[in-house]
Amino acid sequence: MKFTLSWLKDHLETNASLSEITQKLNTLGLEVESVEDPAEKFKGFIVAEVVEVTRHPNADRLSLCYATTGNNDRVQVVCGASNVRQGMKVAFAPIGVTIPATGTVLKKGKIRDVESLGMFCSGQELGFSEESEGILDLESSLKPGTSLIDALNLADPIIDVAITPNRSDCFGIRGIARDLAAGGLGVLKPLAYTSKNGDSPCPIKVTIADTQACPEFQVRVIRGVRNGPSPDWIQRRLQAIGLRPISALVDVTNYLTYDLGRPLHVFDLGKIQGDLTIRLSKEGETLLALNGKNYTLKEGMTVIADTSGVLSLGGIIGGESSACQEDTTDVLIECASFDPVRTAHTGRKLSIISDARTRFERGVDPMSVRSGLDAATDLIQQWCGGTPSEVYKAPSTDNTSLLKKSPITLHYEKLKSLSGCDIPLEEARKYLEALGFEVTDMNTTSLTTLPPSYRPDIDGPADLIEEILRLKGYDDIPAVPLPPLHPISSNFSAVSIIKRALAARGLHEVVTWSFMQENIALKFGKEAPSLRITNPISVDLNFMRPSIIPNLLQTAIRNQDRGQNVISLFEVGPQFEPNQQLLIAAGLLTGQTGPRHWSQTPRLADVFDGKAHVLAALAAMGVPESSLQIEPSGPEYYHPGRKGTLKQGNQIFAFFGEVHPLIVNELGGEGPFVGFEIFIERLPPLRTKKTPLHLSPYQPVVRDFAFVVDQQVPADQVINAVAKADRSLITQVHIFDVYTGEKLEKGKKSLAIQVRLEPQAGTLTEAQITEVSDKIISNVAKTTGGALRSL
Repeated sequence: MKFTLSWLKDHLETNASLSEITQKLNTLGLEVESVEDPAEKFKGFIVAEVVEVTRHPNADRLSLCYATTGNNDRVQVVCGASNVRQGMKVAFAPIGVTIPATGTVLKKGKIRDVESLGMFCSGQELGFSEESEGILDLESSLKPGTSLIDALNLADPIIDVAITPNRSDCFGIRGIARDLAAGGLGVLKPLAYTSKNGDSPCPIKVTIADTQACPEFQVRVIRGVRNGPSPDWIQRRLQAIGLRPISALVDVTNYLTYDLGRPLHVFDLGKIQGDLTIRLSKEGETLLALNGKNYTLKEGMTVIADTSGVLSLGGIIGGESSACQEDTTDVLIECASFDPVRTAHTGRKLSIISDARTRFERGVDPMSVRSGLDAATDLIQQWCGGTPSEVYKAPSTDNTSLLKKSPITLHYEKLKSLSGCDIPLEEARKYLEALGFEVTDMNTTSLTTLPPSYRPDIDGPADLIEEILRLKGYDDIPAVPLPPLHPISSNFSAVSIIKRALAARGLHEVVTWSFMQENIALKFGKEAPSLRITNPISVDLNFMRPSIIPNLLQTAIRNQDRGQNVISLFEVGPQFEPNQQLLIAAGLLTGQTGPRHWSQTPRLADVFDGKAHVLAALAAMGVPESSLQIEPSGPEYYHPGRKGTLKQGNQIFAFFGEVHPLIVNELGGEGPFVGFEIFIERLPPLRTKKTPLHLSPYQPVVRDFAFVVDQQVPADQVINAVAKADRSLITQVHIFDVYTGEKLEKGKKSLAIQVRLEPQAGTLTEAQITEVSDKIISNVAKTTGGALRSL
């Protein structure tokens, strides 16, 4: 949102400097993106008077001119403009200045063998217009030698402010001035536009067919206008903010859109057939818009139509068929309110971005319809003359409910709690009233207020507190230390615990988009139209991710392409299914498990590394490995023989496995890649009660067993059978060797297991150890069919 300093001061009475204004804007939450001083471009340009014009001796289309710059001098200039004349005041560029339109430094030279010591500039060369219409003809009252900056009031800084989408009131310069005045940087001036009463009834009648799409629509006719260029000061303001002046009638609407944040439209009355109807479009209707493009409309778009068809898209863009031209003499001005949601949907479907749409889809003040119409009438009469009719307001259903805001009650305790500081209610009242809020009731514990009609973003007490803090100043909020943290187990969320556990194991956290390319997403999930994004931010991000693994995989491959071969990544975030969103902790590993070393050869990361990371994260959440079951299953994007599922009963806690090689090859990676996914919301709540650690004072006993089982028997099944033999004595069970050699029967394997026994009541006797050993052997035989190895 751009505006000039002088434009701002049309609405704000202030003696503040430019620096103070920009600082206050930032303090109020209106971030200043840039400040441009256009006077820098015109340094060195001066007003000159043409004192003599003769024919160029060597060219019929050139003139040899002499000008004075006010010092009794006589400067020779060769000029090709047809409108140059004696006595004319011109914008003179002496040798050494830079021409704004081209960036060329003007040098002394000869044109057709005649020396030229400067240049008479056109509006195009100065950047004032896109087309050249001869050299600029300045006011005759200007004195030669006057700086062009002073002569044309070009020392007018341009301020560019980033407006957040909720602050629709600040898409007009008056709204910005209102905020500055409320912030104590001046006084808001009364509106300069006068209300106009017509001399005759409006000849055009309007019917609103859908009052939800258009709650209010007002029009008036002005006859006998003379369309032409708008005043120079208006053109310079529009050019300063990046708009191209077109004609007085068109410039009125563009000017008010930025001045008051109030879009409206002017029709050529002679091109309207019959009365107007505000209705919803029919499928296949067309509109040739003012941007020169033809649009085929979908059903349900808000249009302004006459008996011939669609004239304009309500709240978005007008049409060529009813546009004002140079010969327009009678006009119809419309000013209306349009539904923000329907306006936004229509603009997106047709890919039309306009100043009107930007404002209507965020919410234009519904109380500004009549005042906007009066402002447009006032300017048109000033610039083009004409006689206005009375205002015609289209009949509609009672839209009082649309204009009336509900009262909001703010309690002192709520203000203190959310703001973090002690602000008396009387002070809060002062801030709110400065912003235009009406305080209807106040006592020692609360106040009740009505938001102004131009603040559709105010919806509850939290919004009021934000407004109070903006005016008080965020820098004045006292810094309060955070309360001390309690033990990690009781205060950190599951997400924090899992992040810490994975980071402690050497994985690096990344954050990726929640979207991805559809053809990649379908490799990791089933076809789901509900996950396809209608209006994606990029063609490569058009699908909600069904898994985080492909994002991590693409990240890892990009790092591989840059020479990184050992990669360990994880991300905690959402992934999506057709009817739900899941919170997932996903990880991906590739490369060697450690650096090259003379004492040992590093190996490639495998499925067991993925399993180990999952078990570590679950253990940090208080889920013991002994309570889990492992199945050799998982999603199809994992290797069919190298994947697993960790469950507790029927509840799946995690998947892990090697990413399918075909997918890796298609994406251009060098595998293997090992992934895992933990379903955080399915995990049981973290137990905050600490279990006391009992250290046995008695000698522990370690025994080794070797069981022969069928090769398809999972190792964890044997481990669980051993652990359950005597839970009070057995504290650790792990496999330290696997043998499948010739000494075993075909289809069998030998698992060597170490078991640690820790007595709590006394030193174990040989008989007790034998008893536990027998239980272990019996339990394994019963559960897995395994037998103690004899060799």
